[in-house]
Amino acid sequence: MKKEKAAVVMQTDFTKDISVCTMQGVCMIVDPELKVFDSTHDIQSFDTYQASTSLSFVVDFWPAGTVFVSVVDPGVGTDRRASVAKLSNGSYVVTPDNGTLTHVKEYFGIDEIREIDESKHRLQKTEKCNIFHGRDIFAYCGAKLAAGIIDFEEVGEKYPVEEIVTHELIPYEVNGNRISGMIDTIDYHFGLICSNIPAEVFEEENIHYGDCVNVKIYNRKEEKVYYEEKVSFQPSFGSVEVGEPLLMVSETIQIQIAINCVNMAMEYGIKAGSDWIIEIKK
Repeated sequence: MKKEKAAVVMQTDFTKDISVCTMQGVCMIVDPELKVFDSTHDIQSFDTYQASTSLSFVVDFWPAGTVFVSVVDPGVGTDRRASVAKLSNGSYVVTPDNGTLTHVKEYFGIDEIREIDESKHRLQKTEKCNIFHGRDIFAYCGAKLAAGIIDFEEVGEKYPVEEIVTHELIPYEVNGNRISGMIDTIDYHFGLICSNIPAEVFEEENIHYGDCVNVKIYNRKEEKVYYEEKVSFQPSFGSVEVGEPLLMVSETIQIQIAINCVNMAMEYGIKAGSDWIIEIKK
């Protein structure tokens, strides 16, 4: 019985341009039968934190064995590691080890990581180029792995999972009537602002649909409050009027805040990361 080849799923900060096309072409050169899909190519330039959150959003919704190729690589051509991580769910991430693996390591687990042996898994006809490892190393090695030409152990030498480069993540806390966490992700298109507070915390704290709570969002480094209002917890946008805020459960089953039909992140200048804190008080 013929073994099914793994899908290749790509994300970059390139925009959907010729660079992405060449990465996909390399996959076809490796094996014309490979199925190659786009996740997103609209990650903000050089933003390895957004690369991390974007990756974590999709990996749980693809079959085990999928090969994710993530290229947000401000350190291209330097001594940062080119790596392949084997996730605990059976899939793989081919990426620079530069913070991109933060969220999959935290939420899904990484069983093993290997540094790509560039002497074996690099597109040789471009060996003089040091600025496009997305095409020449990551797409090429990822395609070989997905096609079954190499197995994970042939990628290169493994190194300790503890050495993976990660962004700081602030754990959520419940302290009396105060629930706090960090702004984990921003949907920059719609302005949805998602915390790292699991939805089950609201259940445990007896916060139900229709309840109003006080919400404050501030930047701890700047010591500046960007938003502070009383907000209702609702199932979805249509539960409030256009222009009104609401708390809801996000697609990742975390607590999220938004304004119906308004880009809240843009309106208030709110971003994601460990400097951005949300506090909810009953």
